[in-house]
Amino acid sequence: MSLLRMYSIIGKRRAVAACVLLMPTFPAIAAIEGSVHDLSARGLSGGEICNVCHTPHNADISAEGPLWNHTISTAVYTVYNSPTMDVTAEQPSPGGLSRLCLSCHDGTIALDSYGGSTSAGTTFIDPGASLGTDLEDDHPIGIQWVHQTQRNSQFCLNCHDALNLSAADAGKELRFYSGKVECPSCHDVHNSQVANTKLLRKTIEGSQLCLHCHPK
Repeated sequence: MSLLRMYSIIGKRRAVAACVLLMPTFPAIAAIEGSVHDLSARGLSGGEICNVCHTPHNADISAEGPLWNHTISTAVYTVYNSPTMDVTAEQPSPGGLSRLCLSCHDGTIALDSYGGSTSAGTTFIDPGASLGTDLEDDHPIGIQWVHQTQRNSQFCLNCHDALNLSAADAGKELRFYSGKVECPSCHDVHNSQVANTKLLRKTIEGSQLCLHCHPK
């Protein structure tokens, strides 16, 4: 081998090594596989884990979820209300993302009702995971939370913007969706890494999840 050829190979190897060293460290992405939302173990996904909710073709473009494939609930909900709330008039019903969750969790739509008219579905969610349509005893969703005592938007971003998180905290941000509190604000639907079946973004030990938004 000529010296020119050898130096060329060495140079390429060094370049590759440098690229590897300079590559950013991305956090591990939470996976649905093996989680409570992996319905393949129950034979409800046709062998495709993602297919119950998402599809690469013929998706429901009216849904807020990406490439949505599951039938969306049209139920009317009774939501939480209290004289201590100052934002009930903003949007007193679940928003679009929450309705995607409720399409299984309100018990009116079958788990395996996806893919349009090709699959009506016959298997409904277990009673223990069904919220029903009466959400009066559940945390309010679909509300525009304005933090009445904090008018600076930076306060919101400090808690709800994923870009402000370290790699170790990726996926744990309690986000607003279109400025509203929705089901995914507290729950990470694709998370199989949490130590509980609630798929919470933060632990409830010591009420850490509650205190993140409701410091006392």
